[in-house]
Amino acid sequence: MKKNKINVDLLLKNERSTIDRLDTTMVNILIERFSVTKRIGLIKAEHDIETYDRDREKMQLKALEKLIEDTDVDREFIVKLMKLITTESKKKHEQIKKEIGE
Repeated sequence: MKKNKINVDLLLKNERSTIDRLDTTMVNILIERFSVTKRIGLIKAEHDIETYDRDREKMQLKALEKLIEDTDVDREFIVKLMKLITTESKKKHEQIKKEIGE
């Protein structure tokens, strides 16, 4: 019985290590993504382009939905996650627009 517990503990440790690595990767990807969206915000502000691009967001959402189509990832979760990320990007764009307008 004890041997089985050790195996389970080791399995959990390995899986959690993978989760930790993936979490780090996701955060680094978000850092990079927000760096790019900051540059987009600067371009939009300098050329007086609207912060919100409804067509682009719809296209992106459809592409992401297609990506998860044959997986067990919940569509609503992805929608909420992307809405959170794009809302943050738009807030930054508005902030940049105000700073440049000053």
